[in-house]
Amino acid sequence: MRPIPGTALLTACALALTACENGPTPPPPPGADTQPPTVRATSPAEHATAVLPGATPEVSITFSEPMKPDTGTLVPSSGLKLGAPAWSGNTLKVPVTGLGHDDAHALELKGFQDVAGNALDGTVLLGDGTLDFHTGSDRPRAAVASASVAEGAQDVYPVEMYYDAEASRPGAYFRKVLTVTFTEAMDPAFARVTLVNRTDTTLAPRPLTGQWSPDGLTLTLTLTAPEEGGPPLEEESTYTLDLSALRGAAAGNRLEANTFLGDGKLDFTTGKRNGDLEHACTHSLVSTAESLVAAPHMPPSGFPPSTDVGHTHYRLTLPEAGAGSHVGYTELVSKPDQDERIVLYLNQNVPVGAWDELDAVDVPVEVLPALPVCPGITHQARFTVTRGDRFYFLRFGATPSVTLEFILERYAK
Repeated sequence: MRPIPGTALLTACALALTACENGPTPPPPPGADTQPPTVRATSPAEHATAVLPGATPEVSITFSEPMKPDTGTLVPSSGLKLGAPAWSGNTLKVPVTGLGHDDAHALELKGFQDVAGNALDGTVLLGDGTLDFHTGSDRPRAAVASASVAEGAQDVYPVEMYYDAEASRPGAYFRKVLTVTFTEAMDPAFARVTLVNRTDTTLAPRPLTGQWSPDGLTLTLTLTAPEEGGPPLEEESTYTLDLSALRGAAAGNRLEANTFLGDGKLDFTTGKRNGDLEHACTHSLVSTAESLVAAPHMPPSGFPPSTDVGHTHYRLTLPEAGAGSHVGYTELVSKPDQDERIVLYLNQNVPVGAWDELDAVDVPVEVLPALPVCPGITHQARFTVTRGDRFYFLRFGATPSVTLEFILERYAK
């Protein structure tokens, strides 16, 4: 069959069109603008420091060529507020408020095009398409004056015990209270800090919101048990309390990092917990005290009351011994078949003695400050008693206090 001339012509045209569609993009007309615009200048300058908020009512950005006035967006960093933009030639001016003192700020340029439709090349001058600058301070910065936990402190006790009467189950609970005092009043709107456990890096940083004192000088942080469980602070762990988000009240300045802290963070390490002391604190907080009046003398002149029951909270009234001081005696009997270590967990610093009636000797008593675990125990008196139902007479005082409280615990040697 002979091909039809018309069919051959149509086939040739189709091939020609296909070749045109797959061919290179035709060059732009002579003189067309294909170069991307760039940023020529900014105010404040890129990476400027010590920019004064009061002297910066607006931000200006000058481009290398005319731009589409209705295309492009400025995205401010947190806290910045932008007014209505205005063009003047190749320069865009935008009113700005919310500039804080001594802080980092940024404006991201998104979607800007020149009049020919070429997208902005943000790498020129800005590097990343964002104008970055840092405001300065108009007065000396506030600094940390003191803290309940010293910078670099070791063996900080990880928990404190307290009685919560408002809890669904009233009783003894754990927390840790930290206080930080500053050299000048701080802005109460900024009370959030971050606690980081540097020993166990699997634990997420804990954001904490503190309470400011009325004068704005002291921030109190109350650490309770984390939501995932566990104590307020882990024992034998290194912690960092980041205070960098706080601001001074007068000018909104950041903290002076080097004073007291060294790096703007409070660093400390916790010690090991003491189960015996925490057990005694539980008795101090929840057990009803047994009230007794101490004898003014040992036998045979006096008849001291017994204070030898373990796990017992005693409240002792001391007789007056003259000149405003008070001295009193109680009795303790040793076990028949077990030497023991006796510990009195005291609510105050008071001299304590022990007399072994059988051997007619004073037993050495060591009185030491207690770790700060609960308010009802500040000191502890420790001594050893010998088996055999021996009588020991405990002496309290001389002391100006009329009453004292203690938890008595007996530990097998």
